[in-house]
Amino acid sequence: MRGSYGQQRKGLRITGALLLTASLLAACSQGTEKSADSTSKTTQELAKPKEPLKLSMMNMYYSAEPPKADNEAVKIIEEHTGTKLDITWVPNSAYNDKINATIAAGELPQIMMIASNKGQGIINAARSGMFWEIGPYLKDYPNLSKLNPLVLSNIAVDGKVYGIFRSRPVAREGIILRKDWLNAVGMAEPKTIDEFYQVIKAFSTKDPDKNGKDDTFGMYEGRGMNGFQTILGWYGGPNLYGIQDNKVVPDFMTKEYVDALKMYKRLYDEKLINQDFAVVPGTKRQEAINQGKAGLIISTLDDVNAGFNDLAKANPNAVLDVVSRINGPKGERLMLFNGGYVGTYMFPKTSVKTEADLKQILGFMDKLADKKLQNLFEWGIEGKHYKVENGKPARTDGKAYETDVNSIYQIRFDDGSLVDAGEDAPIVRKYKQMFKDNASIAVANPAESFQSATLAEKGSEITKIIQDARIKFIMGTIDEAGWNQALEQWKKSGGDKVIEEYTAQYLKLKK
Repeated sequence: MRGSYGQQRKGLRITGALLLTASLLAACSQGTEKSADSTSKTTQELAKPKEPLKLSMMNMYYSAEPPKADNEAVKIIEEHTGTKLDITWVPNSAYNDKINATIAAGELPQIMMIASNKGQGIINAARSGMFWEIGPYLKDYPNLSKLNPLVLSNIAVDGKVYGIFRSRPVAREGIILRKDWLNAVGMAEPKTIDEFYQVIKAFSTKDPDKNGKDDTFGMYEGRGMNGFQTILGWYGGPNLYGIQDNKVVPDFMTKEYVDALKMYKRLYDEKLINQDFAVVPGTKRQEAINQGKAGLIISTLDDVNAGFNDLAKANPNAVLDVVSRINGPKGERLMLFNGGYVGTYMFPKTSVKTEADLKQILGFMDKLADKKLQNLFEWGIEGKHYKVENGKPARTDGKAYETDVNSIYQIRFDDGSLVDAGEDAPIVRKYKQMFKDNASIAVANPAESFQSATLAEKGSEITKIIQDARIKFIMGTIDEAGWNQALEQWKKSGGDKVIEEYTAQYLKLKK
């Protein structure tokens, strides 16, 4: 019995061992299958394309209608940057109001294009910590690290950089004129202030369109007096503010400003400019050229490449040209245009929660300035907006480019330094070369980065004193004594305090 029992126990042990072995083998088999499945899934996950980074942005548009949701250029930007963009497009005329309303509501996109970045509300918001200070991060990105340091200092608040500026040529202004009218009156392009006046006079009085009627103005101007700062620069005046005896003073307190006023008054008195300039919008200036009413305007030179299609339709023989350098008492000078930028991209902390989020967005901004996208903004899409001739891009469909690319141009912030030189029209080559050449004669605003609490509080009120007096002087309602009285009123109404606040910052910076 004992032996039989022992054999039974041995048999049970063998059976148990076999069962255990089978169980282990089954477990191993299942584990292998699971491992294989897991490996397969991991491979599949790695093979999956990375999800695009979702970014929200607010920006403006100048076209008649906002860009379409399926805009092809935006799709290319998304593909290149690995993003999915949710862009709120706002018409430029309502943009600042929309920004203020959005900030007040607290529902901010991650990327905000701030047009009036020097408005006191935006400055206060930056000081309060609403926006990320990005200056210390810029060095870590190949394109952002190359941003112009002068312009960065221009956008700074208390020496800190809170945004990425949208770059513009530093010397962008000049004269757009009817070259065929110049030939008709037998004159060459002006090179001095007096020659500029003589061209305007000839365009007004010598029937340049040869229709036998006295129906043209030499120059057309709008209520913003777009050409005034350029002419002030020719006379040697400062760019909005200048330094006199270690004090920061506004341009309108200089002799050169009065010289420019006298030039405008002369043009007005002799009816060489439109007599309703004080009330018509600036957009009427291009319209006047298109309708053959005027021979020249002072504007950004690249405007010659857009906005004059109606002129070519009405008069196929019309020829436009550009002039940028006019010699004055202090030589050839041009005002540094808008501090070298137009608006800045800023990043609210309420929607960009962490430093890691900020770095991802800065990575997107950096890619936005890559060569491929610079060429996209400049030329559009190959085969649709341009073709390659002799190894260079050449525009083929300007109208389609306006609709597809120029409509979203406000996204762009780069300086165009990586753009492929193309088979441009001669007029485009001319003004692009002027932009490069004229950078050396650009006059900067020494108070560009300064802030004045008084100007923020009373700016519209005291600025109106000068604007009204300027119009009155040109129209002859007041004389030079009346102009000086307006200056005194400006000073007593807060202007002296503005000068004091700016001067304190200038002296501190100078140390």
